[in-house]
Amino acid sequence: MPHAAIAGQNWAWRADGYYRMLGGMGITIRKTADIMIGTYCVEHRHSLLHDDRDFAPMAEHLGLRVV
Repeated sequence: MPHAAIAGQNWAWRADGYYRMLGGMGITIRKTADIMIGTYCVEHRHSLLHDDRDFAPMAEHLGLRVV
């Protein structure tokens, strides 16, 4: 299996873990794309410029840096 495929699977598992962790706190992320984008930014320490309420709990609980 190529290295990129393994990294992609790990990234998807981390996104799922974040989704479930937030869900356990009673927080629902409405769009799959939002949790994937948020996970990518958290894992790669990128800041995110957004206008979407789904990213606020990611900033508060996952350390997502927002602009």
